[in-house]
Parts: sequence; C-alpha cells; structure tokens
Amino acid sequence: MPTEVYETVMRRAQGRCEAGIEGVCTGAPEDWHHRQRRMPGNDQVQNGLALCRACHHHITFISPALGKERGLVVSAFAHDYLDRPYYSRGHWWLLAEDGTKAVTAGPEMA
Repeated sequence: MPTEVYETVMRRAQGRCEAGIEGVCTGAPEDWHHRQRRMPGNDQVQNGLALCRACHHHITFISPALGKERGLVVSAFAHDYLDRPYYSRGHWWLLAEDGTKAVTAGPEMA
C-alpha cells in the first residue's frame, strides 16, 4: 500500500468512520478497508474507506450482504469498482482520485 494512498483515505475521513452503520459504528476510523478485495494494482484512493473496527468487522464477517448492498464491498469481478458509490449516513457518496468525495445518486435502498 503506498503511504500517500493510505494517508489520503484516512485524511478524507476527517476522524469519522466512513461507513457509519447504525447500531454498529463506534465513530473513529481505525482500519483502511479495500472495497474490492486486495489485488495487485487496486490500492487506490477510490477503492479505500477509513472504517471503525466495528463497521469493518460487521461488513467482513457478520453481514457481507449489507456491505454489498451499501457499496462498501464490491465484487472482485467488477471492472467499474472505482466508479461505484457507497452509502453512508443517509447519502450515496462517490469517491475521487484526489481524495475528495461528493454526494451522488445511488440505487434505491431496500
């Protein structure tokens, strides 16, 4: 993981977990999460989220389905993973290579 990529994602979070799963989130980002699992070449700003350990554990082990539904987890076969938004705290967010994020349209939540 390039240091610049890691630091850009953690800085973007501004001290707040980027998943914010209700009833799970403890707030402060502690883990760097790959939306699409780690593979050569995908250590990119748009593929990373700064998550609290509780949210990271939840979407990895407790409810991967919730992670996929919210775009926090993206299929290893998705070629457009850098262009997929994720859902957090009532909004869909699109991540940019420069470390910014913006509210965007997303699929309807069930």
